[in-house]
Amino acid sequence: MSNEDEKDTKPSEKVEVVQPSEVLFAEQQAIIQSLRQEADANKKRVNELQDSLRRLAADFDNYQKRTVKERQDTERTATASLITKLLDVYESLEKALCSQRDMAGNEVIEGVRLIYKEFSRILKSEGLEPIHSVGDPLDVYKHEVLMRKIDDNVPEDTVIEEIQKGYLLNKYVLRTAKVVVSQKSKQENIQNQENTEEKGG
Repeated sequence: MSNEDEKDTKPSEKVEVVQPSEVLFAEQQAIIQSLRQEADANKKRVNELQDSLRRLAADFDNYQKRTVKERQDTERTATASLITKLLDVYESLEKALCSQRDMAGNEVIEGVRLIYKEFSRILKSEGLEPIHSVGDPLDVYKHEVLMRKIDDNVPEDTVIEEIQKGYLLNKYVLRTAKVVVSQKSKQENIQNQENTEEKGG
C-alpha cells in the first residue's frame, strides 16, 4: 500500500470516529429527553391516580357512615312502630292491675302483675320512658292539649291533668301526652294587666 492510500484512509477514519460520537450524543440526548417526558407523564398519571384513590376512599367512608345512619334510622323506626302497637296492650294491663288492687291474693292478678312487670322491663330496655306531664309547663312537642280549665292556683299553661300518657323512645317523642292545661280566670287576667300597667307607668 502506498503512502497516498494511507493518507486517504487516515483522515476518513478520523471523520468516522468524530461523526458517530456526535450522532450518538444527539441520539442519547433525544432518548434522555424522551425518557424525561415519559417520566413526567407517568408522574402526572400517578398523581392523578392518587387523587382519584383519595376521592374514592372519601366517598367510601361517606357511604359507610350513611349506611350506618340509615340502618340506625330503620331500626329506630321499626322499634317505634312495634312499641306503638304494643302500648295499648301495655296500658290495658296497667289499668287491669290498678282496678284489681283489692284482689291481691288472686293468682290470676298476680300472674298479670308479673307479666306487666316483665313487659315494663322489656320496654324500658328498648328506651321507652313515660313523659312526665302533671305540674309541668306546657311543651307543645310533648303535650297535646285537649282541654283548658280555669285554675288560678298555678301559672297559666301548666299541665293540671293527664288524659293519656305520652312516651319518649330513646329521647324522641313516640306519642304525645294528651293533657288538660290551666287557664287564668278573666278576673285574674284583668288584675295581671292592671299590675303590669302600674309597673310600666
